[in-house]
Amino acid sequence: MNSKQLFSLVLDVGAAMVRCGGETHRVEDTIYRMLSAFDFQSCNVWVVPSNLQATVTDAEGTVMTQIRHVRGSSIDFETLDRLNTVSRWVCAEKPEGDALAEKLQQIRAARAQRFWVSCFAGTLGGWGYSLFFGCALTDSLVAAFAALFVTVMIRRLSPKEGNPLILNFAISFFAEFLILLAARIGICEQTDRVTISVVMLLISGLGATNGLRDLVHLDTISGLINIVASVTGAIGIALGIALPILFFPDIGASPISGLSSSAEIQLLSGAIACVGFAIWFRVRGVKISWCAVGTILSWGVYLIVERLYGNSFAATLSAAVVCGLYGQLMARINKTPATIFTTICLLPLIPGSSLYYAVYGVVTHNLPLYSARAADLGMTCFGIVLGFMIVEVANRFLWRRRS
Repeated sequence: MNSKQLFSLVLDVGAAMVRCGGETHRVEDTIYRMLSAFDFQSCNVWVVPSNLQATVTDAEGTVMTQIRHVRGSSIDFETLDRLNTVSRWVCAEKPEGDALAEKLQQIRAARAQRFWVSCFAGTLGGWGYSLFFGCALTDSLVAAFAALFVTVMIRRLSPKEGNPLILNFAISFFAEFLILLAARIGICEQTDRVTISVVMLLISGLGATNGLRDLVHLDTISGLINIVASVTGAIGIALGIALPILFFPDIGASPISGLSSSAEIQLLSGAIACVGFAIWFRVRGVKISWCAVGTILSWGVYLIVERLYGNSFAATLSAAVVCGLYGQLMARINKTPATIFTTICLLPLIPGSSLYYAVYGVVTHNLPLYSARAADLGMTCFGIVLGFMIVEVANRFLWRRRS
């Protein structure tokens, strides 16, 4: 295999990592390490979520440039883990190009997640969060059904629509309409809590956390693209929720100031929900258990700090720091990307309830409710961002300096 073909293979690995949720800095670092292992010189790599390109000089002095356009992406942590393992193998063993091509082909040929597994995982995630937010039994069953509906729509629509604004708007609209219709016929009472539980399936912390890491590593364009994509998706959810509420103005919500379930139920149901999300995001083996443990740990820290100081911002900040540290620790133990753990363990901190009630306040002209929940939404997001930034700074300037 000549140097041009080998160069192409390395970029194919990088493009595959972008497609399945790898953060920009990790992809760039992986490409640099693999090119160095294959004795390429003067490597220059540039990666953004939709494009990657590199210019290298081979051992004979030939300069080559290749570009990959990444069309769409999804969260697939099993594939990301396997690609990470392949990159480690390349750096350690420096194999022949044909061996790398064979491993990459095996990853590409891997069977996609079965439809029923996705449905089970999404339903488990929505049902777990309905218990987390304090839904009664009947409402939790409605939440499970709505979560199944959302999961099916995501599987069917995602391959056809890559715009998060349009996709999230369509799915959240039909899901909210279904929930309010269930309330109309008398089988659902806590429509707000059911909705919050279900839209957790649409709110992903991956884009925001990857965007933050990119900004810390001075990958400014990638960071802004990821953050804007997350904000765009949130706007789509907000608009999708708002429209059905206009059709059912008499079905009111009772904004909750806190979670009504006990701490024990919150910890258990949060772990159950995150196990569902871990399966849905194709986390495999013992790493699913580690995700559950991390969820219990991070949310447990949130509860302790919130009850000691009565400050939700301090609680969110503390939990985000613990979540980030836990992800880094698990990455070193399991030799796998930290994104796998931080994305799952972060989920209970995502302010789905604040987003819902801010939208509800706008639709019902309840400006005090909107102002209070919009402020909560902003402070929670800022706490998560600041917590992860603390961990990233520590990882960048302390741990790496010692290693």
